[in-house]
Amino acid sequence: MDFDHELLTPHFARWEFSLSDTAVRRDIPNAPSAQQWESLKLLSEMCLEPARVVLGPIRITSGFRCPALNTIVGGAPSSQHMKGEAADIIPMLGKLQDLFVWLNHNADFDQLIWEFGKWIHVSHTMIGTQRHGVLLAYRKNGKTVYAPITEDQLKTL
Repeated sequence: MDFDHELLTPHFARWEFSLSDTAVRRDIPNAPSAQQWESLKLLSEMCLEPARVVLGPIRITSGFRCPALNTIVGGAPSSQHMKGEAADIIPMLGKLQDLFVWLNHNADFDQLIWEFGKWIHVSHTMIGTQRHGVLLAYRKNGKTVYAPITEDQLKTL
């Protein structure tokens, strides 16, 4: 088995975290370092794999991003994607809300962000304590705003 097809966990392969259509189109090498792979493995073990086992297949729409790719896609300058600590995900079966609520109540995450009602950003940091920040991302005057999300809001996503 080649390196990209190695499994980090029973249901998540390396290629799922580094594949980027934008990187391919722009000829940007998007290859995590050994340390970033360790972070991606921990994210998989602590957040993604447990959700996959309970809720079914999950698609990673954005995983690791090298700095050049992160800039092109408009990522935050300190994005956890560049450290291998974050993934944007959608469920292949079921509802986005169900995945978000499950992660909120069951995963040991650093940040969990409901991104515009289209995908979920989940992160897990290797260093320090997980912040368990649960946020809602929306647009206001052309800018992305992040606000804490309440249990009541979770019911109406």
